[in-house]
Amino acid sequence: MKHEKIIPSKKYPFKIFEFHSTDTEKLILPHWHSSLELLFCLDGLLEIRYPQSTYQVRKNELFLINSNIIHSTKTPEPSQVFVIQLPLSFIKKITEDTYAQSIYFEKNLSESLGSTKLIKEIRRIYLQDTIASRALVISKIYTLFSILLDSFTVPTVEVKEIRSVKNLDLLGQINQFIEENHTRNLTLEEVATTFNYNTSYFSRYYKQFMGITFIEYLKSVRLDKAYSLLRDTDLTILSISNECGFGNVKSFYLAFKEEYQLSPKQYRQKHLK
Repeated sequence: MKHEKIIPSKKYPFKIFEFHSTDTEKLILPHWHSSLELLFCLDGLLEIRYPQSTYQVRKNELFLINSNIIHSTKTPEPSQVFVIQLPLSFIKKITEDTYAQSIYFEKNLSESLGSTKLIKEIRRIYLQDTIASRALVISKIYTLFSILLDSFTVPTVEVKEIRSVKNLDLLGQINQFIEENHTRNLTLEEVATTFNYNTSYFSRYYKQFMGITFIEYLKSVRLDKAYSLLRDTDLTILSISNECGFGNVKSFYLAFKEEYQLSPKQYRQKHLK
């Protein structure tokens, strides 16, 4: 779980872009950012995982990820997604400092025909990429937040994911330690001791706020690195297994196949095609 720093797009006070994904096995590891994120699925299927729940965003559906909420994403089908990431300072200005203090916004905006129609219009104008169109996009963003403020606010006390926000700094430190030490035989007991926790308490704490266990996260970090090495290097599967911290090739094989439904060798062959 990393903090992701969002850099605004050139000539906009927020980041706006769209992406095409053909990699249906890849899971973006749990992360968070202070920016509010709007995701509009243009085609395919986008899966958004929170610590305690999973949402599927299909074609022509709009989803909102509030500021500082731990989440991960996956595209189980080849997908095209339009994204707007708005800095917390920008949102606070629009909402007169009420956002993240007393209100958050609803997540699933697919039933809001006004919001969905407006996002489509914003994308159409954004693609024109002129001085006039950029000014119009910014004005439409204000219109969108007028709709959200009028009909889609939620008191922060009712947002169950908010419980994780106060733990983000500590979780970030813990997960940075895991990532820096994932290549060796790292244990739950060692991590708990490093951060001055009782092992059983730490195990419960981690699962509660991350949504996955320590072992699951450690395995995900190792698999994420292995995934890239299989795709981008000519290292042998044995070398990749050792470099990513798996005890042996068999454990690497089993973990990889469980996560991606392909063996490491099958994935590499598929990617090369």
